[in-house]
Amino acid sequence: MKKFFFSINKYILALLLGGFLSLTLPPYNFTFLSFLVFPSLLYLLFLNRDQFREVIFKIGFLFGYGYFLTNLYWIIYSLNFDDKLVFLKPIALIVIPSLLACFYGFAFIVLKKFISNNVYFILVFSIVLSVFDFLRGIMFSGFPWNLFVYTWSWSLEHLQILRLIGTHSLNFLSILIFCLPFLFLDRFNYKKFFLNIIFIGLVLCSNYYFGKLLLINTSLSKISDLKVVILQPDQNIKDFNNENYQSIYVEQLIKLSNPKKYKNEKILFIWPEGVFANSDSLKEYRDLFSKNFSNNHLIILGATIFKKDDFYNSLLLLNNKAEILSSYNKIKLVPFGEFIPFYSFLEKINLKKVTFGYGSFSKGNNRNPISVNNEIKFLPLLCYEIIFSGTLNPEKKDYDFILNISEDGWFNKSSGTVQHLVHSQFRAIEQGKQVIRSTNQGISASIKPNGTIDQKIDFTQISSVAGDIYIQNEKTLFNIYENKIFYLLIFISSIILLFLRKKNE
Repeated sequence: MKKFFFSINKYILALLLGGFLSLTLPPYNFTFLSFLVFPSLLYLLFLNRDQFREVIFKIGFLFGYGYFLTNLYWIIYSLNFDDKLVFLKPIALIVIPSLLACFYGFAFIVLKKFISNNVYFILVFSIVLSVFDFLRGIMFSGFPWNLFVYTWSWSLEHLQILRLIGTHSLNFLSILIFCLPFLFLDRFNYKKFFLNIIFIGLVLCSNYYFGKLLLINTSLSKISDLKVVILQPDQNIKDFNNENYQSIYVEQLIKLSNPKKYKNEKILFIWPEGVFANSDSLKEYRDLFSKNFSNNHLIILGATIFKKDDFYNSLLLLNNKAEILSSYNKIKLVPFGEFIPFYSFLEKINLKKVTFGYGSFSKGNNRNPISVNNEIKFLPLLCYEIIFSGTLNPEKKDYDFILNISEDGWFNKSSGTVQHLVHSQFRAIEQGKQVIRSTNQGISASIKPNGTIDQKIDFTQISSVAGDIYIQNEKTLFNIYENKIFYLLIFISSIILLFLRKKNE
């Protein structure tokens, strides 16, 4: 058996383990596989502990490549909408997972000198891997998609601890508990096996019932004088590139909004990202807006704002005359999707961004809450800005709910669509704020501050839903301290490591 873990087999196994681990993520959520994959990975490292660093790097890299290839396969769908980009599909499947896999390759090099078959190694492994996961979320624009912790998305009870410690801390603790069965893999012992199983069961049951208690005792109040109407038009992305389609699209959105139904109510209509290719064209729709919307109505939508030589992917707050009351320019741009890194070089080979048109969007300066009236404020987030745990509110200003508009048609109704929604649930629980999201082709939803989905439009539907805005009466611990909690947890764990090391010596 041990011979299998050497020669070429160790690389094939690392790749397969990464691939199988993707099945633990939404929409599959086979969490039990984590308790098989992580111990097997540690056992693979343990048997190859005397190999050169290059070998350990390859094991980590191939594990990461298998993982990211199988859960980010949907990136090629974003290249279906422009014939000039189709040739990049095989390159995207190789390059993007490879870049992300490098984080795990380098993490395994750090781990090499600590490899052993005891609790000490499990703790080191969990610290190092969670820290490198954190780093991939902040380095080179950051892409913290599909952390291992998202496997718990099937259980709101297990997720309630997010309001205390946040996603990165729970990711660390999840890796730690997934790795525990490794302790009896090398030398099987029935007593050690059953003690391990009992301990894991106690931890999971304790967290479940703690979360259930939090769900029961969470106090939510409803904003009485404002409701939202969330739209999901489900229009094909290719249609937006057709001449004169914008006016047809706007009329469809107004029809789907059905504003006459809510004539005497204060309503915030939430339209998706990218409705207007140029915000200057809004003036052409003033009569259409004033004819359909009342003075009680406000509209949120996505548009491109042009300012001299710069243009921005923006969220706009409009009144019933299509006048801009407030705007937010996106500050977290998608690499190659919204901007081209090293553009001065890559433009020479005629490489364009995935979204329509050449050139790159400019980055906004800040993200401040937007006021709906004198009392109610929301935090604006565009598309994948919702995936960044602990950095949503850099200005540290108070707000009442999170508003996320997106164009999830790039996912082509794949697993990425579900994963994007799950990220929104995690942010709602962490921040203790309702998340209201409208997508064109995706899953639009209103998510309560405890992560419960209040309203949802599936990605097979063209629809709109009306809902209330809920406020959680107390701030969450994570809302106050954010990723400082993760830093503290890693620091305390490192102190424990030093104690264990002295004990082992």
